Amino acid sequence: MFRQRVSARWVSVLALAGLALAACGDANVVAEVGKREVTKPDVSAFIASRSSRERPSPPEALDFLVERSLLAEEARRSGLAEDPLLQARLRTAERELLAQALLDKRMAEATTDAELRKRYESSRDALAQRQVHVRQIMVRVAPGVDEEARARAQSRMNGIFARLVGGEPFEKVAREASEETVSAARGGDLGPVLEGQVDPLFFAEAARLKQGERSKPFATAYGLHLLEAVEGMRTVVPAFEEARGKLEADARREAQERLVEQLRQQISIKTYPERLEAPAGSSGPGGTDGGQRP
Repeated sequence: MFRQRVSARWVSVLALAGLALAACGDANVVAEVGKREVTKPDVSAFIASRSSRERPSPPEALDFLVERSLLAEEARRSGLAEDPLLQARLRTAERELLAQALLDKRMAEATTDAELRKRYESSRDALAQRQVHVRQIMVRVAPGVDEEARARAQSRMNGIFARLVGGEPFEKVAREASEETVSAARGGDLGPVLEGQVDPLFFAEAARLKQGERSKPFATAYGLHLLEAVEGMRTVVPAFEEARGKLEADARREAQERLVEQLRQQISIKTYPERLEAPAGSSGPGGTDGGQRP
């Protein structure tokens, strides 16, 4: 879109920028529109805000920013800048940009590699998870099926269970009969599974089994299952890189909570909730002091 708009027009903009630079002497100022300036950081920020498919060149970005500055300047001259709703939107944008900039800075400090590794070492016990390793045979039962379909599925599972009781190897029966095709191709082997990765009832049944033990048929929301434990349930601590996402999320959350609590103690807060119900522009007595120092 920006490529199509480039024309002789931005040549004149560059000429304007050259004159402005000569006039103001500030190397960061690349254009002056009325009493407002467009700076190199303005251009860089605008370019960074665009998607890679629409990213303009610096001259194209300058052209666009000059256009928008002209419109903004006219809005100020016509009194639009005094509109209360527009002022509220401007305050909102400023508030959010500043708040996010502070959070980004503090969060970066709290989530360095060194800080995360320190957190990892101090929270190994909390990071530990139960793990099972089982083979399964599954007969699917769709949610909401009628009793007849459910009975057919149960009858099929009973037949599979009878084959196992009769001495057939679990892996052979899983390959031939399991309706969960991915694990069936591996003889039913699901590989190591952590608590929380599967249905809670499924995990509970698997966790009861010692190595080599088999479950009886049981149902979950997904169907009917038979399990055989490849290993007994054990507790494992994920490697640092596996836990990094959780460590970072926890560090960010805690750092933000600490920051907000510190600021509540350092900066005066007064709220007036009773005024929320009053018509806009009216004033009322009283207020609720947030209890912070003035």
